[in-house]
Amino acid sequence: MQPFGAPPPGHGPVYPESEWGPVFPNQPPEHAPQQAPLPGAIVHQRKDEPSSPIQQVAEAFQEVPGKFVDSFKMATKRAFRLRIEPSEVTVKERAALTAANPPIVDENLQAFLAWRRSVLFLVATFLTVLSIMGLIDGLGSSNLPGAIRFVKLTPAFAETAFCLICWLSLRNWTNWRKQRRWLFGGWLLFMLSPFIAFVYPLKFAVAGAVKSVRVETLRELGIHGVYNRIVAPFIYAMIAMLQLAPKVISLMPGLIRSSMVIKLLFPGASAPGWLIVMAAPLYAMIAYAILVIPYQFTGEPWFMAGIIGIMVAQVMMTRAGFRLAKPMSQDEALSHIKRTRKFYIVLLLVSLGCIVGGLGLLVKILEIKFTTLITTILKFETNVMILTIIGADLVVTNLDRARGYTEGKEQIEQETELKIAAFVGLNAPSTPPPPGPASY
Repeated sequence: MQPFGAPPPGHGPVYPESEWGPVFPNQPPEHAPQQAPLPGAIVHQRKDEPSSPIQQVAEAFQEVPGKFVDSFKMATKRAFRLRIEPSEVTVKERAALTAANPPIVDENLQAFLAWRRSVLFLVATFLTVLSIMGLIDGLGSSNLPGAIRFVKLTPAFAETAFCLICWLSLRNWTNWRKQRRWLFGGWLLFMLSPFIAFVYPLKFAVAGAVKSVRVETLRELGIHGVYNRIVAPFIYAMIAMLQLAPKVISLMPGLIRSSMVIKLLFPGASAPGWLIVMAAPLYAMIAYAILVIPYQFTGEPWFMAGIIGIMVAQVMMTRAGFRLAKPMSQDEALSHIKRTRKFYIVLLLVSLGCIVGGLGLLVKILEIKFTTLITTILKFETNVMILTIIGADLVVTNLDRARGYTEGKEQIEQETELKIAAFVGLNAPSTPPPPGPASY
């Protein structure tokens, strides 16, 4: 008689079965009840068991760098373009847009909002770097007078606040109406804060520091020695220029870029072309007025080469604006913009290289920190990108308003066109225009 559990002759071992299935040695069934561990035994947590809250938080933080790098790569790929194809919208983005209230199902609008999200992500990343550098520069020096500390910290705090608004706005990227209001308010704070800070003349702070007996303060301000005391006011004027110039110059290229974005989104609209015609010459004049100051101080020909390059680029863009100031098909608008923008970007990059070369000499002469030059370039590019978003929002909003203003007034528009034709051609129109207002 065989004992219970003994294998039959010629067969392997037979294991008992339970209500969850066969029980194998050292491999408990999936749903088998767990026995209490022996004292001193090492218990290994199974992979399917829920982890503790601390472990969950640690795992989430481990995923953050990878997600950030992936988002940054995609944002960099998208942000420096004017549009993305509807096929480039990811599955998650399309699902979020479809689930929005109201749902966003138009493919071109989905592509625009996905592109806008990537630009905003890149802007928020750059602003994070600028905010940290600005706060370190303003808070790191203990010997600075209060006025100069105020001038340094005010833009830094504004950049930090706008940076937080950008990161928070990314959570509402599908809600265009709500997001654009927050971005516009934050951008106004970011834009105007350095202008308010530099209302105070830094010459007074320099004069007060010179009267002080603290040598450390003079060295911190860079005004020790007779020569440095004479040129110190000009140094702070250059610091003001390096703070304000990127914000002023970036207004026009931001408007030009946003107009091209809207022209590709609504190729039948003529307003974006006229905005380019208006903004390009202003860009050339503002760039000349600002860059001629360091050019006259240094005599560096790199500045003049950069100015000439910018002016040639704006002449080219003005001509393109005239061509875009009419209703076009999607393919026509895309062809015109691609052809013009290729040469335009090359000219601007060459001009930027020349200007950076001139600024390097200016930084060396005035003994300004080299990080100031880096932050100036980064601020300019950040301003252009955020103005692309805000400018596009404003253009779309005002196009909608203009549509409401002209509704039911087609006859008045036709009469105005007849008057313009008669004025330009110096001939009487085929249909006499209506009488003007009575004169007294």
